[in-house]
Amino acid sequence: MKRLLRWIGVILATLAGLTCIAYGIAYVLSERAMRRVYEVPRVALSIPTDAASVAEGRRLAVIRGCFGGCHGKEGEGAVLFDEPLIARLVAPNLTAAARKYSDAELAAIIRNGIRPDGHSVIVMPSRAFTGLTDEDLGRIIAFLKSLPERPGPAPSISLGPLGRIGVATGKFKTEAQLIAETVPPPEVAGEEAVFGRYLARTICAHCHGTDLRGDSNPDFTSPTLRVVAAYPAEAFTQLLRTGVALGGRQVKTMGPVARKELSLLTDAEIAALYSYLHAMPDGPPGRP
Repeated sequence: MKRLLRWIGVILATLAGLTCIAYGIAYVLSERAMRRVYEVPRVALSIPTDAASVAEGRRLAVIRGCFGGCHGKEGEGAVLFDEPLIARLVAPNLTAAARKYSDAELAAIIRNGIRPDGHSVIVMPSRAFTGLTDEDLGRIIAFLKSLPERPGPAPSISLGPLGRIGVATGKFKTEAQLIAETVPPPEVAGEEAVFGRYLARTICAHCHGTDLRGDSNPDFTSPTLRVVAAYPAEAFTQLLRTGVALGGRQVKTMGPVARKELSLLTDAEIAALYSYLHAMPDGPPGRP
């Protein structure tokens, strides 16, 4: 009996040692990925200061979930995720960030996912925003700089053991890694459809993948936007304005997003999106 207990003890000690070694390796690999330094892109933007541009910047920021969404109701920052075994993620206070960073630094963070120190951001959907035009990005930055400073939580990223393993194995990736793997949506001809592709790429890609063919994460699985081919124009407009899908279905995830964000799309923008998505080809994706 003593011999059996001794062997069980040896086995358990060995397993514990191997677990510690495996976690040590995961820790080192995850730190390497998190601390990787990327070249900070050179950005030269003209940031407007007129009231109309600032107002438009607010609309563009809300539609893309930058304001009133992940960063809190008034841009004050918010806890995005808090599971001790996985990670704790706190979205930055935009009202403070707009004062801390230069226009070029803000542009690189938003569009390229790279902080001034060369480290990649986490979770922020720069892979969708990488396609933003200088004009739209300039208006968004103009709006962020117009915000009064508000108190909020300090930005932070702390990984738990499962989060470390996820980063080490490539299940969880930094935004710079995801941008490097981005597959853009298929290209099309026609001025309206081209504009619709731009809107889809910079708005819809956040949830439906950069190729618009659907995506999955711990919170939900999104469908390919080829489903729009089944929608008449009026039903598509209703979906974006109210979140009510074909047949009067209430869509759990899409509904709140549509009512809070997508309802701010203009009729012309909805028409352009419909023009592109209704005819989106099934073939190989387009070029960046």
